[in-house]
Amino acid sequence: MSNNIKLNIESIKKEKDGLDALSDIYIYAVLGERVTPKDLIRFQWYGIYQHEDNLDFYKIVIPLRLGQLNVEQLKTLAFISKEYAKNSFDINHGQKIEFKYLKIHDLPHIFNLLHNVNLSTVFESGHTIRNVITCPINSVDYKQLINVTPIATKINETFIGNKKFSNLPNKLQIAISGCKEGCILDEIPDIIFIANSYKNNKVLFSVRILDTHIGYITSSQILSITRAIVNIYKDYGNRTDINKSTFSSLIKTWGISEFINVLESSINFNLKNIVLEEDDTVTKGKHFGINKSVIDAECYVGFKTPSLNLKASDFSNLASILQKHQASKIKLTNEGNIIILDVPTTKAKNLASDLQKVNFDPFI
Repeated sequence: MSNNIKLNIESIKKEKDGLDALSDIYIYAVLGERVTPKDLIRFQWYGIYQHEDNLDFYKIVIPLRLGQLNVEQLKTLAFISKEYAKNSFDINHGQKIEFKYLKIHDLPHIFNLLHNVNLSTVFESGHTIRNVITCPINSVDYKQLINVTPIATKINETFIGNKKFSNLPNKLQIAISGCKEGCILDEIPDIIFIANSYKNNKVLFSVRILDTHIGYITSSQILSITRAIVNIYKDYGNRTDINKSTFSSLIKTWGISEFINVLESSINFNLKNIVLEEDDTVTKGKHFGINKSVIDAECYVGFKTPSLNLKASDFSNLASILQKHQASKIKLTNEGNIIILDVPTTKAKNLASDLQKVNFDPFI
């Protein structure tokens, strides 16, 4: 792809929104023609990329809502890997799955398989809002202050696939943590909400812009302030120079004080500027091994993946182990390891032993 194409991405988006490229994907699949450079850019809105070293093959990246997969989804992904992707099954940072070596005529079949198990590639890339990143042990961590699943789900439902937000100056990443430790990402997201304990057992969220704390809000205010921040970036982000189009570039150009002034004029509540007591609760870590869950009679089991480049059989084996021991869902960590979220406590040791047999070791 030429530098000229990259520099003219705004004109490419004006010609056709990336979200409107789905019908073109199906047309290319039927005709088998080489995808134009402009359409390759638009296809990123659906997680599709061309192989750099072999233009006959394509890759798709699947962002996982809340980083989670259930057994049925695991089996479907393993099937896609085996039947269409030459057994490729890669785990990407940021809670995503990648398939390689795909033929364009197979993409409609793959999209249909994903749709049938409630998986989607929409807004994986392009100038869009990404799926919200959450802590890998959210919902099962007995030290968490709040389960942020409903909040993250509401944000995803509001923005992902919404044409009002399909043409930002560049990508935008949001993260939410239900514990004060904020164990979210190695790379700093654009917008972060981190739970903090407040008086009378209440929880306030620290609003962080590129990891700079700007004030506290309640959980009910998160969606409103997110919408305000996104609209500010959409309206004022740089669209003339791709190298200055990021959210961080906008903050650098304005300064954090000016950004806060514009933000506060866009919302109907005030950011709380208070000092909260230090909380020494520790939840960071790899979360490997058998761990106590907040859910009675259950635990969660974390294990290190031997590689980020796995195969269909690895996930078929994992699905079988989950079913054997009456567990139903996993979550990818942001580093590419795996947490089994709902293991019956009485079956945890045997499950861990079975994981070791297939080179998924919980005890590294």
